[in-house]
Amino acid sequence: MATVKKIAIPAFDTRVSPRFDCAKVIVVLTVDGEGEASDRDCLRVADWAPHERVNRLLELGIDTVICGGIDRWSAASLQAGGVTVYGWVTGEVDNALAALLQGELDRDAATEGHGRCVCRRFPADDRAGAGPLTAAQGMKGRRGRQRRQGGNR
Repeated sequence: MATVKKIAIPAFDTRVSPRFDCAKVIVVLTVDGEGEASDRDCLRVADWAPHERVNRLLELGIDTVICGGIDRWSAASLQAGGVTVYGWVTGEVDNALAALLQGELDRDAATEGHGRCVCRRFPADDRAGAGPLTAAQGMKGRRGRQRRQGGNR
């Protein structure tokens, strides 16, 4: 590990945000050579487009991004700027940071999802084998109803 490392984690409350481009806050941590967080800052990014997020993180000298789903362009742009991206990470921000510092995160996970954010809708209860829907299944019914009803949303 380098002497000082800057790590960015898009967050939703205390958890890693499910999507890089939808997070309202990015937690920026400065970690010293012993693995201790010496500085913690929260950037309000709700109004930032994905390209703004990438550019600002590069300007801040971020070394590592830990995130949930991330689109292909953002991941490639960050990696081209020398940032290591750990994608498809879930759980608490502090646990994700600890996993990184202990070497438990998989760098290749960012590309295993092929840069797509797969949104899943979960049923309110787990009835007889009802599981998560794929993005295509979840949207198919919604869009179909809207078209039949004349909605444009």
